[in-house]
Amino acid sequence: MLRLAMRIMLWIGAACASVVLLFLALIIWPDPLFAFSVSDGKITVRSDQPISAAGGNQLLQDCEMLLARSPLKAEGRQYHLYVTNDAWRQHLFFAINPQAHGLAYPFGSAFLSGADFEAGRLIHNGYVPPPPRKLAYYCAHELTHEIAMEHGFMLHVPTWVFEGFADYVGIENRQSFEDLRDALGDRPADIRMMVRYGGYPRYRLLVTYFLEKKGWSVDQLFRSRLSEDEANAVMRADTG
Repeated sequence: MLRLAMRIMLWIGAACASVVLLFLALIIWPDPLFAFSVSDGKITVRSDQPISAAGGNQLLQDCEMLLARSPLKAEGRQYHLYVTNDAWRQHLFFAINPQAHGLAYPFGSAFLSGADFEAGRLIHNGYVPPPPRKLAYYCAHELTHEIAMEHGFMLHVPTWVFEGFADYVGIENRQSFEDLRDALGDRPADIRMMVRYGGYPRYRLLVTYFLEKKGWSVDQLFRSRLSEDEANAVMRADTG
């Protein structure tokens, strides 16, 4: 009986290990599950549904523009973005966070939960995020995570830095520190911006402050170990 139980445990362990290995393999090389693609040489976007030429090229152009103005330069030869329109693909690639609109894995692959390329909008379970978070925003946001990881900025990076910097890069019409601070005010949460996006606007406010007001380099920003509360305290002490 004990020997049978041990065999069953080994079978279960082997099955679980196989599932994990298969998932990792698909994350590293998802291409076979995404038949349609558009590329400009630097960025390749692949989708499980057809990509209109006009919409796909516009996305590449807009995403390249956002990344080009980022203070953290994209040094990789090519970046890959995968769009999961079909529900089963979304469930598979977003298994670790089903509510996310986009995910970037530390293996060089970034995913979006769905897209209308013609309209330039992301689609997440039927929800279409309003401007300023257009499809190009999500492309630049997730690829900025990939770029940060390729620069070695992954471990021990505070959430306000990791997400706030990607938000800073992805927003097309970047606000000044003063304009963003005034827009957010002293409210603990801005409903329209924060129900869907968590603390992103306030993360971006902190990133804007440290980069543009304090004059920090990107390296200083990502190597900071300030908590969000500590960063806010520094900002408030300096700006009143």
